[in-house]
Amino acid sequence: MKLAEIKRTYDAVYSLGYNCYPAQRLERYQLRPYSGVIDWMYSHSLSGVSSLLRNHFANFMELTNMSIQGELFNGFNYLVQDRSYGIESAHDFLVSEQPEGILRKYPEFKDTLNRRIQRFLAKMNTSKSIFFFRLGGTYEEAVELESMLSMIVKHDFCVLLVNPIPHAALIECDWPLAKVCVIQAPDQWDEKSDEIWSTIFEGIHYSEG
Repeated sequence: MKLAEIKRTYDAVYSLGYNCYPAQRLERYQLRPYSGVIDWMYSHSLSGVSSLLRNHFANFMELTNMSIQGELFNGFNYLVQDRSYGIESAHDFLVSEQPEGILRKYPEFKDTLNRRIQRFLAKMNTSKSIFFFRLGGTYEEAVELESMLSMIVKHDFCVLLVNPIPHAALIECDWPLAKVCVIQAPDQWDEKSDEIWSTIFEGIHYSEG
């Protein structure tokens, strides 16, 4: 799928993560009308995300699956991993609020997460055209993701998969995928990178259905 083919209007938009960068880019271009499930989490394995979708988020971030991996941002937040999917919460649990662990904040966190999951699953059934944005993935992972989304999305969708490069360039990849557009672009915040990302998102719009 070519970049030009994804430039249209969608009635649902979601980040499929890797880190916070995709959600932040969507927000900058007015393409983030609501929070996604894993917007502010680390999901280094795209296969883990596909597994999460395959299971409709079953048992995601249940206490029995979670473990504290350490602290981030100079001891500001706990890094908490869901061992079933390899996805990590990086912003939800402040060390200063709960030095004993995550139990105090957990009920509020889980309620918010469940609301986001229910909205996501509802959008998969009702939205006519959904735009997904993922940072990082191999060809094999992209094939798996395309297959999985085809199973859970009732209507049309496309995926923008961006593999980061260290220099300011926009490179289209010729992967033979019908629903996934794959490009290479920098994952930085500077003037040259912003120009490239403005080109990427030009012509992509959100309109509530």
